[in-house]
Amino acid sequence: MSSTKLGDDFLRIPKLDVSGTNWVIYKDRLMWSIDARRLLEHINGTAEAPPDPISNRGPNIVLNEAETALDVQWKKDLKAWKQGEAIVKQQIA
Repeated sequence: MSSTKLGDDFLRIPKLDVSGTNWVIYKDRLMWSIDARRLLEHINGTAEAPPDPISNRGPNIVLNEAETALDVQWKKDLKAWKQGEAIVKQQIA
């Protein structure tokens, strides 16, 4: 009995030919790969960087406890968004 798992073959995207003759295959495989990684919104434009919750950010700003918690969460969210962007760019290239 064999088992199937999500592996490199499933996520492999062919190189786009300079002439564009394999555009349809390239596009379909790219979209499938990005969708399998749950990053499709980075391609279709619906993923936006999370807005900075600290409106008056400056070099000498002192944050209160609530602002610090918001800032920590924002930095985590921003890191995750940037990672998604980087993965999609790498897949396109």
